[in-house]
Amino acid sequence: MKLLEGKTAIMTGCAGGIGAACVRAAVREGAKYLLIVDVDIEGAKKTAAMINEEAGREVCDAIRADVSNEEDVKNVFKYFAEKQPQLDILLNNAGLCAAIPMNDLTMKRWDLTMNVNIKGAFLFGREAVNAMQPHKSGRIINMASQAGKSGGINADMAYSSSKGAMLTLTKSLAKAAAADQITVNSIAPGLIKTGMTDATFDYKPESVPLGRIGTPEEVADVFVFLASDMARYITGACIDVNGGILMD
Repeated sequence: MKLLEGKTAIMTGCAGGIGAACVRAAVREGAKYLLIVDVDIEGAKKTAAMINEEAGREVCDAIRADVSNEEDVKNVFKYFAEKQPQLDILLNNAGLCAAIPMNDLTMKRWDLTMNVNIKGAFLFGREAVNAMQPHKSGRIINMASQAGKSGGINADMAYSSSKGAMLTLTKSLAKAAAADQITVNSIAPGLIKTGMTDATFDYKPESVPLGRIGTPEEVADVFVFLASDMARYITGACIDVNGGILMD
């Protein structure tokens, strides 16, 4: 049996990059229904259609939402409940990142980054726990970052701070949800080649002990593991996917 056979999921920020790789991996492992949530609805619909065509079946759906808007988040879960009787997996992947020097970082940008990266993860996490509780099962995976542990390389302070908060939110949600057999874990990617990081990082493969930049697919494989029953006794943890550039 495939690792995610018959599973359902809500997946935010998955129009491209790591998110789209996670959607593809979930489809490969037998997922039944995946709702892609993104403020870029055209990008989300395009990704859903492309993956459905690749899979030869209608498994991906898409909906527009501002992850930091509580009403939008509630509407996502309402829409999902109309489509499927049970939510098995939540992936919190929506995020903003930019290389903005400290003195150029405006409060508007700070608030926007915090709202998308951490407020959105909390809102989706809370709704997911409430949706999963009646079934006494569920997997929540938060996309953190190496920057949340190290302070970042070229990432701005808002991004690094939000990802540090994501690590703590993961532990807090894990404690709140454990009694209902819902696990909550995070993934901390290092240098991964995506559209967002292309615009932020000056890649230096020689700085990575394994000697290369990671791929979205390598992060997606860890997502599948954490979303599967193989990780049923892991909660509140963070798995680093960084080629050894940060070891703790």
